[in-house]
Amino acid sequence: MSLAMASSIGAPSVVPRASTRARRGSRTSHVLRASERRAQTGDDTGDSGAEGDKLMGRRGTFREAKEDDEATAQVKKSVKLDGAFGKPSASKETWEPFQRAARAGLLDACVGGADGAAKPASEADLVMTSLYVAMEDDAFKSRTAVCLPVDAYVKRVDKLVNEFMQRDFPKLPVPEGSDVPKAEDVVDALEDYLYSQNGYRVPGGWREAYSPYRTYFHNVVAQKVGIPATLAALYAGCVERLREKGALAEDVDVMIVQKAKGASGAFGVTAPKAPWGSVRSRASERDRPRGAVVCTPKMAIVLQLQALKRAFWPWEWDDARDSGVLLAVEAAAYGADDRMNTAAGVVGIIQPTGRPFGDLPMAILATERLLALDGGKGYEQRDLGILKFHEGKRKEALEHLEKYEAWRESGEADAAPTFVGDVVNLGGSDAVLAAELQVREDEALARVLLQLRKDALEERVGDGVKSGEV
Repeated sequence: MSLAMASSIGAPSVVPRASTRARRGSRTSHVLRASERRAQTGDDTGDSGAEGDKLMGRRGTFREAKEDDEATAQVKKSVKLDGAFGKPSASKETWEPFQRAARAGLLDACVGGADGAAKPASEADLVMTSLYVAMEDDAFKSRTAVCLPVDAYVKRVDKLVNEFMQRDFPKLPVPEGSDVPKAEDVVDALEDYLYSQNGYRVPGGWREAYSPYRTYFHNVVAQKVGIPATLAALYAGCVERLREKGALAEDVDVMIVQKAKGASGAFGVTAPKAPWGSVRSRASERDRPRGAVVCTPKMAIVLQLQALKRAFWPWEWDDARDSGVLLAVEAAAYGADDRMNTAAGVVGIIQPTGRPFGDLPMAILATERLLALDGGKGYEQRDLGILKFHEGKRKEALEHLEKYEAWRESGEADAAPTFVGDVVNLGGSDAVLAAELQVREDEALARVLLQLRKDALEERVGDGVKSGEV
């Protein structure tokens, strides 16, 4: 092979890179020369235009700089950049008002004011009440300076109803002597509109159902998949709006089928069932499937919060007991020398088996609202006390657990409701297993209380020594 041929073969690996550098150098020189000419002539197009204009964008576009109004300036001032993750966050004073407003709206609708009477169903919109749950969690979790746009989701429900009135309602037959179609026909058409035309449905199974994305009302409205309780809120919201428009002259109950109890299921229910309407004046027990109940507004909210509590619960959940409290209590009682099943800072709960992490603050938030809806007493008092223990707030934990202990000793626990509560069907259908699990829970809880009381006593003695009283 000749030397010339060898040179030509090796040329492609060298020459293009050199030419590329030459082209880049020429472009750089051209840009520098253009910049020098603008500096010499005073023709700086990048700074031309009205005073205060800025040249932005890759090719350069003029955008007028406008002064922010007072509200926008306050938001920008409150929002800061979290250097650890680069995530926008806001000061506590910015997002806390949203959380407080959401909690007040929820309690006002479900519990009432000073007299403790809840608002009538005609005054409390279940759509808005459900959105209060999402609004509080969004403010607490995201820490942003922008409130969840709840009004926009209320308008989406309004739009659904308006579309139904325009397209489907005029097609319904009107009986002689009446101004509106029969209530049964309206209910059937509404269900066809929601479940067939718009495609709203329940998850494929209960495992999928325990997800925040299947529980929060705004997610369900947008994604069209939700647990029965949230779909019941949507259904009830549509029924109430139809009544306001005069399309329904009779009361309609929203029916749901509760989750099966135990492993085999007391009612043979294997999957969630979408809610349906039942005209109250013509309903009979024979027309209702076994296990079906009327979903009241408060029940819909309680079931949503219970689904969120389970979704965020940091320990493995026992389906047979419909509760995850046993592992949490035993972790508090016996976990001093064991890293497993104990709180691990912001990460969650370290577990040897089951769910590797949870969200302890969000589980506390859901349990707090469940306790408030239960009137400040009941099994939620126990769960909140254990969660507070793992959060490191032992004084609050002792206060909650002592209230729970007093509630049980008073005998009120025997009359506590079993449908909405986390103690449904303890141990499934096995009474012996149920008794064994209850003994384990009681022993662990007694150990936790003894430890908390010891800590409180030592703190009081230490304060007394410091003050000279002891």
